[in-house]
Amino acid sequence: MLDEKLLTQYHELLGNEGVQEMYEAFASNIGGYVDYLTRLIKARDEEQTRSQAHKVKGACRTLGLRQLAAHMEWLEREEWHWDQVDDMLAQWVLELPLHQHQLRHWLKARGIE
Repeated sequence: MLDEKLLTQYHELLGNEGVQEMYEAFASNIGGYVDYLTRLIKARDEEQTRSQAHKVKGACRTLGLRQLAAHMEWLEREEWHWDQVDDMLAQWVLELPLHQHQLRHWLKARGIE
């Protein structure tokens, strides 16, 4: 679920405070990113949906959230139908807290809170 190698590299480079700041930025912004993506999907705006998926993918990858990023990469790059997108986003939103919990656990295990 997590790219622990990437997270370890960030931790070595940025220290506890830098990694904590990265997580806090993600946690405070991801809700807005997903809300906007949801509005774009409801509006059936394919071009902007793909663009926003790219942004969400980058935010997820920055924190080593590989699986979440992979779903956004599919939305950004692959051929799909809107019903598939609706289902994927609904599942993604349900999974986000689980991935964030795992990330917080990883951070806490390293004394980053």
